[in-house]
This record gives sequence, structure tokens and C-alpha cells, in this order.
Amino acid sequence: MMKHEHTRDIVVHAPPEAVWKALTVPEERNRWETVQCRIDLAVGGTVELDYGWGVTYTGTVVELEENRRLVLADEHRDLTIWTLEPHPEGTRVEIEYTGMWSGDLGIMRMENMAFGTGLFLHNLQGLFEGGPDIRSSIWLSWIGAHHRTYANAALSGSVIVEVVAGTPADGILSVGDLIADVNGMSVRGYDDLESVVTRIGPGQVLKLGLLRDGKRQEVQLTTVPFGAKLNSIPS
Repeated sequence: MMKHEHTRDIVVHAPPEAVWKALTVPEERNRWETVQCRIDLAVGGTVELDYGWGVTYTGTVVELEENRRLVLADEHRDLTIWTLEPHPEGTRVEIEYTGMWSGDLGIMRMENMAFGTGLFLHNLQGLFEGGPDIRSSIWLSWIGAHHRTYANAALSGSVIVEVVAGTPADGILSVGDLIADVNGMSVRGYDDLESVVTRIGPGQVLKLGLLRDGKRQEVQLTTVPFGAKLNSIPS
């Protein structure tokens, strides 16, 4: 099985030295990405990141070039590669992941990781522009449907690849449903759907337009707190 790479980047209006500090000093990193972290900044050192939402990461520093490059390897030897480059407007920040993403669920996990990375990078950018910390406005809600981008010459959207039992999607959405729009907004892929579902908040009605077996249908779902199931919500 081949390893694949996925990259996201952004320009931050700050010099590389300041961005490096935001990336490698725990107190600074907690301001835009993690809720708690431990960083042993040396080759062979351990990095432990707690993002909240029950999501954590543990890796080992395998490459280190101050103010320019930081490479971490997890237990599967998948890499997280941070690269900082001077830019006329500050610093170009690139993050690259390697991983064995295969099948619909594997691709979904990759897209989910890239989606979160994009949000954190925008939060990093906002840190240096005096913007608000956006973390309180993301991953608020869900419907219990995992999905991945689908696109060909005729259709685009996000296709359901897994429905979690006991969630709002259970019994309403099916694997293979192609979500074409949400609350009247076109869905071109994973990010479009995930942005609405996870940021609208719990208790909100979502109107989904979908294609099932080539026929258009419309369904309604009410969001619940992120990760929750219907039987865990107080009545």
C-alpha cells in the first residue's frame, strides 16, 4: 500500500521567528490550536498535543531546523511536516501529512484532518492579526454521518460513507447518498458540508438535498452536540 501526502498552507502576517514560537512554545501553541500540550523540542523528543473534543496526538521529533522546519513521526511512522518560509507579507506556513489513506473511510479521515488543519491555520493567522480565537465556534454539532468529497464530470457533492447508529442521521441517511446542498447552499465537497454541520450548533434543523439511486430527495435532520447520540441528550 502506498503512502499519500496532503498539504495545506497559509500566509501569516508575522516573521518566521514569531510563527516558530507559536508552533513550538506550549503556552503559545495553546493560544491557537491545542488546549494542552507538551513539546520536547529536540530530535528524538516527544510531542503530545491535546486538541479537545477527545482528539490527541503523540509524535517524535525526527527533524528540526529552527524557524524553518519541524518534522514529527507518529507510531505508524506517518509524518507531520511543518515548513516556514519568508514571504513578502510575513511567513508562508505549510503543513504536510503522510498516511495510508485508502477506501472511502480512509479518504474521509484524511479530509477530516485537512478540514481541521485549515481551521487551525486560519486561527494561527488570526492570532497575529488581532482576530478572535475561533475554536469556540467550531465542532459544536453533528448529525452522525461521515462523508467524503465526490466529483465527476456531471456531479459533485459529498457522499455518505458511514452512518453512526443512534444519531440523527440513523434511519434517514444511507451510505451512498450524495449530498448536493444543505440549507439551500450548494455542496461541492467535504469542507462545504462539514463547515455547516459542525458550526451551526446543536438543536438546529438542517435541510439536505441529496441524490439516492439517481433520484433527488430532500430530508431534514436536527443537529446534536458534536459526538453525542440521541439517547445521551437530556430531554
